[in-house]
Amino acid sequence: MKRRVVLAGIGTASIGVGAAFGSGAFTSIEADRDVTLNVDNDDNAQIIFKRNSDAVGAERLIGTDESNAVNVIEFSQSDLNEQSKTSFKEALVIENNTGENGDSLKVDLFVKEDQDGGISDGGVLDFRIDDGNDSTVSIVGESNKSPLDDTETEQIDIIVDLRDDGTNDGTNDLDDISQVTFVVEAVDSN
Repeated sequence: MKRRVVLAGIGTASIGVGAAFGSGAFTSIEADRDVTLNVDNDDNAQIIFKRNSDAVGAERLIGTDESNAVNVIEFSQSDLNEQSKTSFKEALVIENNTGENGDSLKVDLFVKEDQDGGISDGGVLDFRIDDGNDSTVSIVGESNKSPLDDTETEQIDIIVDLRDDGTNDGTNDLDDISQVTFVVEAVDSN
């Protein structure tokens, strides 16, 4: 008799659990799936970053590190004037290459701001694009997104502004910047 009571209790519990999950009353599900991700160098990827070979001085500012099997864009300039603003016009080219591989995604591009303010609109390091009205606008910060249609290319000005920087003591805010994060977000094409 006790066995029947135990089996009846287990059956009732199973029905209760089944009813709870069957009604959508759960907060998360975990499931394992096989995934294949491929990384490609910047020459063939969906978003291409490269030095503008036509820009004066770009070859001295932008290099490529191929030691890790992928190309890494490096910004390197050690002989900038103190207390000066240096502009590298159209030195960096960023291309939406999604149309070439069949995805045809419209994307928004921006540079992530540095918490210390070193990378910012008008900061020590700024990235700017032509706004089409004989002026440039910063693409630093999420509110400064630049849209790129598939196969569209954007030429980026790199601005290093050391005018308000304390370089007289042998250090500057530029020394604190070790990485620049370019953010590319797919957007709804409608």
